[in-house]
Amino acid sequence: MLLAFFSCSEPKSVQVKKNSELTFFTQEFVKNTCVGESCASVSFTWPIGKGSEIASNINDAIDQQMLLYFGRDSVAPTLEANAQLFLNSYEDFVNQFPDSPGGRSIEVNAKVSYESDSLLSIFFTEFNNSGGAHPNSSQFFMNFEKITGEYLSSGRVVLDSAKLLELAEIAFRKHHEVREGKSLEDQGFFLPETGFFLPGAMGYKDGEFKLIYIPYEIGPYVMGYTELSFTPEELTGIVRK
Repeated sequence: MLLAFFSCSEPKSVQVKKNSELTFFTQEFVKNTCVGESCASVSFTWPIGKGSEIASNINDAIDQQMLLYFGRDSVAPTLEANAQLFLNSYEDFVNQFPDSPGGRSIEVNAKVSYESDSLLSIFFTEFNNSGGAHPNSSQFFMNFEKITGEYLSSGRVVLDSAKLLELAEIAFRKHHEVREGKSLEDQGFFLPETGFFLPGAMGYKDGEFKLIYIPYEIGPYVMGYTELSFTPEELTGIVRK
């Protein structure tokens, strides 16, 4: 049995510039299948912009990001097509190995987490159960230029990477109670030859600028997430606002 549906929530208005209004509404996609009592599901929730010419730039970038949650080798061009391939693969697996325990799932939630006159942040959370030793999860930000809708890489959000790196390491050591001068590697953290680094997930949420190290990025799975928070005032001249 297959089930798929889309649903929308009430739009939220976001002022972009005079005489132009960018509005977001929430869209949801759910699709699942069961073979006997074993089931697999795909669930995505994300913001869609409308009411401004920049909305299509933001929507296209978000669409491409969501396809990556099916794997970077995915060849299907749409969310629905990728979901169907995922469910078909699960059905084939269960039919071939009927005694294999557990189901499969991909759950992604994206929402507008920050907006200013010049910057927009979209925050993604993902949960993925692909049948391994344990489920996996991740978090990620997409940041956009508010006037044009252009996607901004981390290098274009961070104005002074050296200073942010310095502040991040101080906060990281404080969070994990590792005093200055003591080796992070000796405490079990994963560092490249170049030393401490900024995470892949950086953006605004809950009124603060977040640096989020996801599991396996800088430490083992059991360490979980490391979320470092800075007020906008602390990062004046260091990151865009």
